[in-house]
Amino acid sequence: MDNLLEKLKSDPMARYVPSLTEIKTICNQYDIGDLVNVDGELGGLFNVNIKITTTTGQYVIRVHSGLSRQNHIEAEKVLLGKLLDQEVPVLTPLNTKSNEYLIVLHGRFVQLTPFFQGVPFRFSKEQVYQCGRVLRKLHDALMYENGIPSPFWSNYPTHVILQEGMEKLKQEQTNLHEPAMIRDVEDLYQIVMENWLPKEGELIRTIIHADWHPWNVLFDETTTIRYVLDFDFLQTGERIHDIAYFLWAIRESDNNEELGSSFLNGYGALTSVEVEMLPLALARVSLFFLCTASFNVDPAQELQKQMKVQKPYIKWLLSQDGMLSVKDLYRM
Repeated sequence: MDNLLEKLKSDPMARYVPSLTEIKTICNQYDIGDLVNVDGELGGLFNVNIKITTTTGQYVIRVHSGLSRQNHIEAEKVLLGKLLDQEVPVLTPLNTKSNEYLIVLHGRFVQLTPFFQGVPFRFSKEQVYQCGRVLRKLHDALMYENGIPSPFWSNYPTHVILQEGMEKLKQEQTNLHEPAMIRDVEDLYQIVMENWLPKEGELIRTIIHADWHPWNVLFDETTTIRYVLDFDFLQTGERIHDIAYFLWAIRESDNNEELGSSFLNGYGALTSVEVEMLPLALARVSLFFLCTASFNVDPAQELQKQMKVQKPYIKWLLSQDGMLSVKDLYRM
């Protein structure tokens, strides 16, 4: 057991799947009846999500990765309560019998939520419109709240993470990559940041979801969003990032322009600076995956993979055609 704990401490990305005995122990700490069946794992890149059936219903056990921090989870609890007060449909974890918001298993935080069988994302205008509408409610509800501790890791492209990734690539991994590829990444980094930084201070900031995409919400048959999921990356940032991240997530769909316009219509009014900076906000999302390739266990392979996808997209976004196309989504 000590060896397991040391392994999980040394590798925060290691996913831990609890045994049947441990799942029963977890269930006993909640007022959910007796375990009937372990239905299997659900999706999750960082966390382990296990669907179970008990005598009172279906639930999901969530075993956080080692990247989660207790102060962030506790602050998240307060903000989720405020979102519920503003009728933002968030899925909140249950408290234990002893009124604890989380428990600990081998150094990993564990939470339990009810299971809801949502309708899959079907790339429909109605669904993305609802995604935009609910995101606006989330941003407005948290606009004047105090900041939340930053998560240890997220997909939000902070200056620090972009710079650290870039420096690691240039100074520690020159033997892993072709010099031309490193220069390409550096050139993309420079041009994106040179265009982003002068206007960054004019962008509206709030507490953002920081992982807003259509697979982090659960729809019902009427395309209504029943629940918003996954608040691990919740933090203070430019609200345009959540908007850009969603558009980036659907960029390869056949009807991406139609969907993007419907999403923005659902979100509502943006400032003129936000409209102007939207292409660059999208470029920052792609830049994040280029710069953070240097943190991957196989940085050479990861960077090659990301360059094939992100380089042409960033170049298109920075072109006159790309900038006009993105801005026109808001005007359609």
